[in-house]
Amino acid sequence: MNTDRPYLSYMGPSDAARPQPGRIADEEADRLENAVLTAYLAHLEAEGHHVVRHRVVTDPELASTDLFDATTDELVMACHRTHYRALIAAYGVISDCARLFPRPRRALLLTTAPSKAVKDFLSYHQIIAIWLENGAFVRAESAPKGSEP
Repeated sequence: MNTDRPYLSYMGPSDAARPQPGRIADEEADRLENAVLTAYLAHLEAEGHHVVRHRVVTDPELASTDLFDATTDELVMACHRTHYRALIAAYGVISDCARLFPRPRRALLLTTAPSKAVKDFLSYHQIIAIWLENGAFVRAESAPKGSEP
């Protein structure tokens, strides 16, 4: 594939979110991310949100987020691992992909409850943390711009 500019490729309802093209499959991460994405998509649609499934296609790699909630302008990316390198990678991907959407709020959909350090990292970088807890989705909103860490 050779593209001059990144573009959005829209996914159908039956298209699998994982494994992402161009990435090495990680069975545990793929399974957990698929499960939380499916549940979150159903949750948003049940609340009447307009949600778009897509991939952001770039050259030579495929950067990918997972959902765009057009109702709230939130760009959502599922993330299984929350160690430092995984957070840095997720931050880079979601920040790069955000430029293709008008005024998006960025959100990471986590497969487990984040630690305080993870919430602090995401908040500082203006990324919302979302995770499933006791059957309900919990959100940690990002800090207002200019807030101290």
